[in-house]
Amino acid sequence: MKVFFAVLLCKILYFTGKLVGKGSSLPGKIVLKIFPDILAGLKLPEIIIAVTGSNGKTTTTELITYILKAGGMKAAYNHEGSNQTEGIATLLLRVASFCGRVKPDAIVMECDERYLKKIFEKVRPSALLVTNLCRDQLTRNGHHEFVKDCISEAIEAAGHDMRLILNADDPYVASLAADSQTYAKDVLWFGIEGEHKNPESRDKIIDNDKPEAQGKPDFGMYDDGAFCTVCKERMEYTYRTAGHFGDFGCTLCNLKRKNPDIEAQIKNDGTLLFSEGAKLRMPLPSITAAYNLCAAAAASKTANIAISDAVKILDGYELKSGRTAVFSLGSRKGLLLISKHENSFAYNAWLKWISRKDKPCTVIILVDSISRKYYTCETSWLWDIDFNLLACQNVVNVVLAGQYVYDLATRFAMTDIAPEKMGYVTDLKDLREYVQKNTMGDIYTLTCFADKAKLKKVFRQTF
Repeated sequence: MKVFFAVLLCKILYFTGKLVGKGSSLPGKIVLKIFPDILAGLKLPEIIIAVTGSNGKTTTTELITYILKAGGMKAAYNHEGSNQTEGIATLLLRVASFCGRVKPDAIVMECDERYLKKIFEKVRPSALLVTNLCRDQLTRNGHHEFVKDCISEAIEAAGHDMRLILNADDPYVASLAADSQTYAKDVLWFGIEGEHKNPESRDKIIDNDKPEAQGKPDFGMYDDGAFCTVCKERMEYTYRTAGHFGDFGCTLCNLKRKNPDIEAQIKNDGTLLFSEGAKLRMPLPSITAAYNLCAAAAASKTANIAISDAVKILDGYELKSGRTAVFSLGSRKGLLLISKHENSFAYNAWLKWISRKDKPCTVIILVDSISRKYYTCETSWLWDIDFNLLACQNVVNVVLAGQYVYDLATRFAMTDIAPEKMGYVTDLKDLREYVQKNTMGDIYTLTCFADKAKLKKVFRQTF
């Protein structure tokens, strides 16, 4: 009877919450308050794929679920993005029958990296996918090496029958396997092939003190790939795909990039070519999209879906999670790019993508709310971002906006962007008119989830 009432209560609360635009975590929170051990009473499917990491959790979770459904399975995921213990409880209880059987064939759950151990104490997944570990929400997470330790503890808590799906290009993620020798032989590795792949040349690599050897680096005021995540000795790279991702190898210990089981290469025509020969079109051909697609394809393999079938399913798929949105300003085209404040990797990836455009464009950087969930006015993360990527010919105007415009202005004063290209708008009511009168070209707007609705109002668009 306890399971019956718990499931009934969750379904009622979830339905009620949807009517008012909320309820993704509150139902689970209330049910767990009344029945703390209720999840142990559920009959779970064999396939439960947990997805965690600094970037790409929401997108990758959606992609995996889409593959599983297209492959003929019934699958569910926490599409609202509530990824802590309460959100996972809501997900499982709302898709369970009144006798406690979780009805889908597979569950894909996005999990907050700090809450992973607590989640695994209640729900044991069949596989854990770690997308990457980067600087993210420093006021909450500290350094991502601390987050790596949190994930290591969660892996140990989950037991020995869980498959690991790890990013071979990220030394922080790769060291998770080194932390736990139990899993060293049961890891599925994925990665993106570099433009100049040559493992023989690692001893001649780019010394991090000489960035000119590898071209302009795409990290900001720091380099998280400079030192080994295990022994802290100097790290060497034959190439980098982005930030501290690439073909790495420690000069002292055994930490090095593993040969990926699933590897893909970004082609000039905007497609992603997998080592098996399968190819898919990327709606937005960015490095972040490539990693998310590659990770999703790797995860589908743990559900007995062939990589070639997964790639065919993903070909041209457009996300529903709202990470990008098209708008217009008169005859000018606009694109909203969710860049996740407090996360330099997300920003750098979009900035690099914009800098490679052929047409003249305007870039708007909006920081009006730093976080949609945690109150903070801390802006040191702006110095981690390589805004100097916008010091290129195709970017003809840069507009800084929002209540943190002066923090942005201070940061941009340290770039090579010409002062005459810069514009500043403190009141968002003036942003539309300013952009119309003082800028030209296509419009790219970088901001976070918290400020998406404000841009919708500014540009009078439905995103």
